[in-house]
Amino acid sequence: MIRSITFILLFLFTVPVHGQQKTPDPANGLINWMTIEQAMEAHAKIQKPVLLDFYTDWCGWCKRMMQTTYSDPAIAHYINNYFYPVKFNAEDKDTITYLGKTYKPTGEGNRVPHEFAVAMLGGKLSYPTTVFLNGWDAAKNAFLLNMVVPGYLDKQKIEPFLVFVVENVFRNSSYDEFGASFEKAFRDSTLDEQLKKIKWLTPAEAFNFPAKEKKKSIVLIQTNWCNSCRVMERTSFIDPSVFGYADTTYRFINLNAELKDSISFQGKSFVNLSQPQAPFHQLAVSLCKGNLVLPTVALLDEENNLLDAIPFYLPPSVMKKILFYFGEDLYKTKSWKEFMNEYKELK
Repeated sequence: MIRSITFILLFLFTVPVHGQQKTPDPANGLINWMTIEQAMEAHAKIQKPVLLDFYTDWCGWCKRMMQTTYSDPAIAHYINNYFYPVKFNAEDKDTITYLGKTYKPTGEGNRVPHEFAVAMLGGKLSYPTTVFLNGWDAAKNAFLLNMVVPGYLDKQKIEPFLVFVVENVFRNSSYDEFGASFEKAFRDSTLDEQLKKIKWLTPAEAFNFPAKEKKKSIVLIQTNWCNSCRVMERTSFIDPSVFGYADTTYRFINLNAELKDSISFQGKSFVNLSQPQAPFHQLAVSLCKGNLVLPTVALLDEENNLLDAIPFYLPPSVMKKILFYFGEDLYKTKSWKEFMNEYKELK
């Protein structure tokens, strides 16, 4: 099955910027820009995603993006906290080094592209272009995610890209699938009525009292400030390809990882110690096998034994396969790889 990776702490775009608000710089916005060398040096010490803004001096939309999107206090706050932001002139005249390779200008004169821009943009030189990097693989000396996004991005357009990268959504989902779900989750007011059909149980309702019927359980482990948690809760579970089967096979349990209540589970009492080193509920950590990732879907059998915990955002296309694999007890006779190979053959 899909296994847990390193826990990353995330926050909403709506985190207020306290204190005296800075005046945006027309050339830099409110972003604390770095060189690519500075970003990679910092990344070697503490891993964070990298955002690269490729621009030119003559690009009007580049200037526009700097004066709007990158001058928005909430967007700038998020990028400065959770990315190493790099602004790179695609026609720069300096020689740079990136991942052990040297890059230079491709020639003399004006409007001559830099080798780094040509390489990172795959030869498709349009400006502005934003490149997102995450998922560092030391063995390959490369990032698992290298996503190139051409064109001007206003605040509304850049938000789902930032979440997709920072919250590791890319590990289980394509951007197209997540982006469409993000728009629904945050901007479609009709979802509230649709969501009423899911009967979410609290952990106390699910575990502190005898179950009315024997079913497996889906436990959504989330927090109020996790963006991809909200997207998954508001879209994946009500997708027609997921809900019809899940509703007949599973109970739906919503576990806020910051819950303060004491919960009895499998004969043990779990609490939230609310300490800086342990801010999350012990049950959430336990169901994540000691490695809390947000969101996580934990699957329990009819006796509330943990079957597996699948970290990160799950789009409907992935969730339906996982729920069927466990719901039909196929995990008892087939590995996930065997199941997926058979699934592909049937399509």
